[in-house]
Amino acid sequence: MGLGKPKAGPIGIDFGSHALRVLQLAGRGDQKYVLDWALHLYPPHASSAGADRADVIEALRTILKSKKFAGKQVVTALGQRDLAAKSIRLPEIPESELAAAVEYEAAERIKGLDEDSEIRFIPSGTLLGESERQQEVLVLAAKAPVVRDHLDILTELGLESVGIDAAPCAIFRPFERYLRRDEDQDQINAFIDIGQQSSWIVIARGSQIVLARSVDVGGAAFDRLVSAKLTVDANEVGQLRRRATGECPSNDCDASPALDPETLDAIDQAEKPAWEKLGREIGLCIRYFAVTFRGARPNSATCVGGESLNHRGLERLSEATGMACRVGFPLRNMKCARTPLGSDTESLAAWATCAGLSMKPAMAAAEKVLQ
Repeated sequence: MGLGKPKAGPIGIDFGSHALRVLQLAGRGDQKYVLDWALHLYPPHASSAGADRADVIEALRTILKSKKFAGKQVVTALGQRDLAAKSIRLPEIPESELAAAVEYEAAERIKGLDEDSEIRFIPSGTLLGESERQQEVLVLAAKAPVVRDHLDILTELGLESVGIDAAPCAIFRPFERYLRRDEDQDQINAFIDIGQQSSWIVIARGSQIVLARSVDVGGAAFDRLVSAKLTVDANEVGQLRRRATGECPSNDCDASPALDPETLDAIDQAEKPAWEKLGREIGLCIRYFAVTFRGARPNSATCVGGESLNHRGLERLSEATGMACRVGFPLRNMKCARTPLGSDTESLAAWATCAGLSMKPAMAAAEKVLQ
């Protein structure tokens, strides 16, 4: 009997502040390939405040008409602006009572939540307190109006939401598939997603996320620093920085002369404070993990997101954290059924969240938000 046509996963939609990314994977088990993909860059002026809702809907509508995605099921993510992530310590209590205790503590400790907020959690581990054993959980929460508005966009386009994911979970999922052996379960790994408005720091023990923090450092901060130092227009500084790192699309950069060493050094020096701040925050997270769980520290960090191809920036992170910070390969061993995403040598690190969304299994209606 034939195995039949490989099943397509849900369409992953990453509503970034700098770009809209859509990707769908197909295949069985870990043998995945890219069925189709689309990228829409927002105008430069939209990066600080986010793209207009109507523009986002129109861009997504055009993508869905022009591409050959399978089905209407989609998984999306809530990012830093819409998602609260906080580690909370609780007494060691029965599993049946944990959800209620987490909801109560989250409402007390996370500003702005109400009784209609969506609250989910990931157990991080057990630690020894001074008088009693405690457990720590990573709480992920979002306000109800944010979730409703998110779903309304999908409904307007005739799409079926089978999951709203938390960005840290989506970032980690493409790499979690390589951490399922018994010997991997005690391994500590760090993942840094460096985006346009902010960065996520994710630490995992084996296949389990134990810590996630967001930091207000990203491409927008780098743009502001470079624009001020070089007196470059805010709408042009992004392209200048991409030319400096070699990320600029060929049709934008082929006609532009190579940047001279003095300009490259000026850009590097302008960005330095932001990279150092991100490095300090990563270091704080690693120290918190090591002290809290009395565990080993990660030896390296896997970096993804649109700003992760800045190799000088990653060098600064390595210097600040004392560990190697390298570009990650979220689409490793995946081919494209249609138009290639890039050459085999490119990491395509900016697609980590989107790939993780398409890998997310469809949930029952009552479980589909923030799992």
